[in-house]
Amino acid sequence: MKKTLLTLALSTVLSGAVMATANACTTWVTDTSHGVTVTRSVDWGTPLGGIAHLVPKGSQLTSPEFTQYAQSAKWTSRYQVMNIEEYESFHGAAVSAINLDTGMSANGQYMEDSQPFLKQHQDSGAPAVALAQLTSYITGNYANVAEVKQALEQGEFQIAWAGGLAGGEHGVHFSVQDKDNNTLLIQLDEGGEQKLYHNQDDLRSMVNAPLQQYHREYVAGLEMDKPETLTKMSAHISSKERNARLLFLSNNAKLDNSEASWAQTEGKVLGLFDRAVLVPQDIIDPDNGDTYATWVSYVYNFEQASFKFRNHDTYNDVRIDLNELKDAQQPLCADLVEQSNAGYQYAQWSSCELELATH
Repeated sequence: MKKTLLTLALSTVLSGAVMATANACTTWVTDTSHGVTVTRSVDWGTPLGGIAHLVPKGSQLTSPEFTQYAQSAKWTSRYQVMNIEEYESFHGAAVSAINLDTGMSANGQYMEDSQPFLKQHQDSGAPAVALAQLTSYITGNYANVAEVKQALEQGEFQIAWAGGLAGGEHGVHFSVQDKDNNTLLIQLDEGGEQKLYHNQDDLRSMVNAPLQQYHREYVAGLEMDKPETLTKMSAHISSKERNARLLFLSNNAKLDNSEASWAQTEGKVLGLFDRAVLVPQDIIDPDNGDTYATWVSYVYNFEQASFKFRNHDTYNDVRIDLNELKDAQQPLCADLVEQSNAGYQYAQWSSCELELATH
């Protein structure tokens, strides 16, 4: 099968414009009476898009060559994968990807505090996967979190931390979640050490800087089981405060009501997420003078095969029935921002060449 446009788009990743930094984006994983549900926001200082890209099973993909790594990864996707790719600032990077066959997803987000450690990462000799491709690589090659963790620990592949993203050196981190409510957080720490956090309760929330150990220090000082703690929480848009609010609200909400419909459960999940996480346009972070509004978000459920994309610039949304993509044999794409604004209830799929012609 021909290489997909994900591979071709990545030829621009190492030559793209330099991005500003921001404490933006959140991923939240929760186990509900209807199965594991993942909610994700994509935030930045300028408007962002969202292209859904089906990468069929059997697609052949390669990572670009790196000066820092001797061997670049080449692979044939074992599973049917749907990427969410961002072209406005991230030159086609797959910010999220879902394994449609087994019910596992991976999400990549900014982690500014890892940036000083990128050059310290040492080549292990394993095939190196570009940061912009990692979510698609993971979901295309592995069935669940345990397999991903084992592959990283045994050195089956390595993450090209020092290889660059969108034309510069940018700290990022990644989370993986599966339908059995297993979670994995992958971060680059001091000395270029890659750290894996696995199946700990606070991993249901992934935000941005600081690194995980410092988020834990902050949250440890909050009494998450006491309702009055909510009155002490800041309205700050920073990742530290968003993480604390999200953990508090999810600690105190009941999402295991077997009598609630999926629509009711999805509604409660989105209400909690929006209360804790969403950043309005033009609101400034006083700590760094930046603004990083929520431009798009999406919520998906493995058991329900449900994916809802929300365009926060206009508050329109569009859905995807994930089951409809499981047997597709050719790459398909859908511009979810454009289609939500056009009033489509469900995504309309076409050739990726056509959809990506203007990106």
